[in-house]
Amino acid sequence: MDIKIPQIVFVIVNVLVLYALMARFFFRPVKEFLDKRAQHVQKEIEAAESSRAQAAELVATYESKLSEAREEARRIIEDATKQAATVRAEIEAEAREQAELMLKRAEKQIALERDKALASLRDEIGELTLLAAGHLLGRKLDPETDQRLVQEFIAGMDKAHVQ
Repeated sequence: MDIKIPQIVFVIVNVLVLYALMARFFFRPVKEFLDKRAQHVQKEIEAAESSRAQAAELVATYESKLSEAREEARRIIEDATKQAATVRAEIEAEAREQAELMLKRAEKQIALERDKALASLRDEIGELTLLAAGHLLGRKLDPETDQRLVQEFIAGMDKAHVQ
């Protein structure tokens, strides 16, 4: 084996020139590209984290508003229930009052009708009594006597009815 120094120096110089050319035209652009890519990836990561933080804030805001809306709905339902109970109680009270009024009117009407019927019955009984008395006596009594007899008979009937 024969070592030739000029050939070794030539190879070394060639390697150094090739390295210098590669460093100038290949390594530097690749390094710049990789640095730009790393910066771009870092920016994307930061943007994603920012978006995630914003999304978390929106979710928290949404949940808070949803909770408030549910609470408001619960309050509205409670108020409506209370109001409905109050209205129902008022309607029931008014219906009771109306029923009591109708009952009192009916009782008054019944009492009036009963009094009319009793008066009519008394008159008929009085007339029948007078007819029967006149028939038994064989003569007609005078109107004053008729009236007095009817009044006495009715008074006797009222006393008997009350007992």
